[in-house]
Amino acid sequence: MKGAGLAACVLRLALLGLCMVAAPATAADKAEAHVLILNGADPYLPSYLVVDGAIRSNLAGDAGPRVVFYTEPLDAQRFPLEAVEPELLPLLEKKYRRVHIDVVVAYSMPALEFYKRHGEELWPGARLVFDAFPGEQITAADLPPTAAALISRQNIAETFALARRLQPASRRTVVITGVGDFDRLSEKLARSGLSGQAGEVVYLTGLPQAELVARVAAEPPSTIVLFLSQFRDRDGKAYIPREVMRAVTRSASAPVYGFAETFLGFGVAAGVAESYQERGQFTAELVRAMIAGAPLDAAQRIREVPSHCFADARALKHWALDVRLLTDGCDVRFAEVSVWRRYGAAIALTALVIIAETFLIVALLVQRRERRLAEQREQVQRYALARAARLALAGELTGAIAHEINQPLGAILTNADVGDLILDSEGDRRDELRSIFANIRRDDLRASQVIQRTRELLGRHKFERKELDLNDAVGELESLMGTEARRRGVTLQIRLAPVRLMTMGDRVQIQQVLINLVLNAMDAVAELPETERTVLVSTAKGENVVVLAVHDRGKGIAPEHREKLFESFFTTKPNGTGLGLSITRSIVDAHGGRVWAESSPEEGTLFQVELPADGSTGDSSSEPA
Repeated sequence: MKGAGLAACVLRLALLGLCMVAAPATAADKAEAHVLILNGADPYLPSYLVVDGAIRSNLAGDAGPRVVFYTEPLDAQRFPLEAVEPELLPLLEKKYRRVHIDVVVAYSMPALEFYKRHGEELWPGARLVFDAFPGEQITAADLPPTAAALISRQNIAETFALARRLQPASRRTVVITGVGDFDRLSEKLARSGLSGQAGEVVYLTGLPQAELVARVAAEPPSTIVLFLSQFRDRDGKAYIPREVMRAVTRSASAPVYGFAETFLGFGVAAGVAESYQERGQFTAELVRAMIAGAPLDAAQRIREVPSHCFADARALKHWALDVRLLTDGCDVRFAEVSVWRRYGAAIALTALVIIAETFLIVALLVQRRERRLAEQREQVQRYALARAARLALAGELTGAIAHEINQPLGAILTNADVGDLILDSEGDRRDELRSIFANIRRDDLRASQVIQRTRELLGRHKFERKELDLNDAVGELESLMGTEARRRGVTLQIRLAPVRLMTMGDRVQIQQVLINLVLNAMDAVAELPETERTVLVSTAKGENVVVLAVHDRGKGIAPEHREKLFESFFTTKPNGTGLGLSITRSIVDAHGGRVWAESSPEEGTLFQVELPADGSTGDSSSEPA
């Protein structure tokens, strides 16, 4: 029983194994798909590098299985496969013994022939994508049943026609090719495509590079030079075609035309060829379909990569070829883009910004000029009002001024009368006469000073910022206001700081501020008993300022009037002009200071003026006042 059970188990496992073999997993069902690039040419050919990069980038973002690439370069252009196949086959069989290849991409005809000989043995079950060199032709019968191919034409006739458009006067054509397998195929296609063409056609086949360069340099400038390829010269030396082409274009005396997109930018003027980026994209689409296991119809099995006209704008300019003669839609590269075309939007935006900033600057300058003119007009008006206020002050002080002048004039007259009497008397009384003359001189000087101060107060003068001692300006108050104070029965007390109070300002305007405040204080105590009519004027030094204070013991300022106290034309006096305190604030502001009032019914009103101690701020204009 135990033996029968074991046999049944083995049978079930064998049947399960058979089922697994009968239903193998497709590449689409696996986490990875293995793709082999079988390159029959030099793996570092510029054209192959572009195609290979395009294949990989187009398959990198697929949502299906991750594609793992393998690469096997056969390099049949430089090393004949027959000589290396005996050693190469065992190596490849060993490398891929445990790796299942899902798709083989055979690049060039030697790779296809190698796959047809050994592909099923080395990579069983793989599907094939054949990438043909330009000019390599194949039919569906030449391919395995599940294979597909990409072919393209070597557009020799089309490139020659393009060259004739650009050089219509040319009657000589030079064709350059080598002696390698692909070189001979290219020459065969050229002889077929150029047969019957008008003019002379000369073939330079397999020349060593130095000789080839010398031959092309000796050609007339009107010659059309067609570069096909040169993998090998007649001496057996191998080349990369683009390097030979670059050497030819550097020394050529006539324009050179090519049949590979990768020749562009290395001296070729123009040509007709396939896009290697496009070939790589088409190859990736075929590989993707084969990984997914999709069947290919007849139209998909042989697909032709379209060709396009291309040109190098720099080479066209060098050979004086008219770009307008190119075919419609020709891809002209390396064109010198004008600054306006390349940066037109940025230049336009920058210009708009500059114009906007210019208008803004002009507007600000105009606004600044208008503001300065307005400030000047306001300053002129302010000074005019200040002078008007001084005239008003003169009206109020007329009696005091007249009294100040009459006193010395009366004394002068008395002294003159006494002098006459002395002259009429006998005796030597010259000492008395000298004393009388001295008194007359003193009284005359006193009257002159009164008149000079009055002229300074009332006259027009420029604002002069000079260093002055606030104590000196306040010390002259007795001579300016003493008579008016006595006339009103007001006691004028002056308390000066014990130190010098230096500031920068206009002496006349500072005294005008002082007179305005003192007159207001005298008006404030006018209704008090004469024994209480006291006005205290004091000075003090603060932090970076000097302070002038005028304190009266009146009934104070009504609360509803405090906000309007310094406004123009606001007054509570029956005959007031409302300019005194307004002018006072304007003068103080012009000196960079500030003025304010503190008031209460019990303490009266205290006006305080602060001026900069160093004179570093304030209005330094010099308008007439």
